[in-house]
Amino acid sequence: MNIQEAKQYLNNHGEKLLTGGISGAKVYDIAGKYVLKCVSRADLENDAQYDTYKREAIWYKYANSEKKGDRLNYLPETLDICSTEEETSVLMKCYFPILQKFDTELLKKIMEALAAVHTTDIPEFLGQIQKSSARSQGEDEQRGGANLLSEEQISASVAGWCSVLDEHPGIFSETPLKQLAEKINDIILWHEQEESVLNHGDFHRDNLLLDGNGNILICDWQGISVGAASGDLSFFFSRLSADGIYLDEKQAVEFYVQAIKRLSGKILLPEEISLHMDAADIITSFVFWHEYLHGNNVDRVRGIYGKMVDKFQKFVDFEEKNLL
Repeated sequence: MNIQEAKQYLNNHGEKLLTGGISGAKVYDIAGKYVLKCVSRADLENDAQYDTYKREAIWYKYANSEKKGDRLNYLPETLDICSTEEETSVLMKCYFPILQKFDTELLKKIMEALAAVHTTDIPEFLGQIQKSSARSQGEDEQRGGANLLSEEQISASVAGWCSVLDEHPGIFSETPLKQLAEKINDIILWHEQEESVLNHGDFHRDNLLLDGNGNILICDWQGISVGAASGDLSFFFSRLSADGIYLDEKQAVEFYVQAIKRLSGKILLPEEISLHMDAADIITSFVFWHEYLHGNNVDRVRGIYGKMVDKFQKFVDFEEKNLL
């Protein structure tokens, strides 16, 4: 089946939208066997958002041309891909969401899938995107090659967090938030010394699928980029904890390190990865999480804010011991 045939099927049988696609894409069920993902530039808020879907289509095309044996076995099978300046569509096989509770075996499979992503050669088209992005940024934002936050961005994040905390009077202290704001660029500078690898960019449970043999597949690649491995790791656990799911991160990192060694021969230190995960989580939480916490209950806010503050204090302790 190709995209035209899938669209004809929808015309004949009616459109059945699947859950998801909240970022602007429309995801359709095709006879319970395939999934058609369509996005139109006109339906999105801006051109930059559409560019991420075009990038995903380029990645799938690249993967189809490069896929040999088990090299990219973490990707869903794509049957047809079409991308123009106005509309992008991807037709792929239908798989199963992860519905069971997390156990050791499932966690190990997920970490092995992520390690496979991080040991994949970086496609040339992503390298070109990174260079273009770097040229578009001013020198003040690139001290030491790092993507530092401007004073305006820092102030906006502080204001955003304060507005969330103010919804729960007398519960949270803003003092550690302001201390973090003073140190955030130092954390970014240290964190960006981590080796860059292929990143998924939105690695969380809803973007993981199972095939008929129980293998983990990773979908929704709009955020594909070149960056630190700890970014994918920390985001995965941050999203789970926000949903009230707490896993053994130390064990997960051990599984990840073992998979990296098996796939590439590279030896990584779990302690260093964990500290980089903390840094990635601090940065992501400080910059973005306040946007999603308005109207949430105290426990959910505490789960994100308290964790950010605790990890920041851990970072300060390491800095004071001259270990950073």
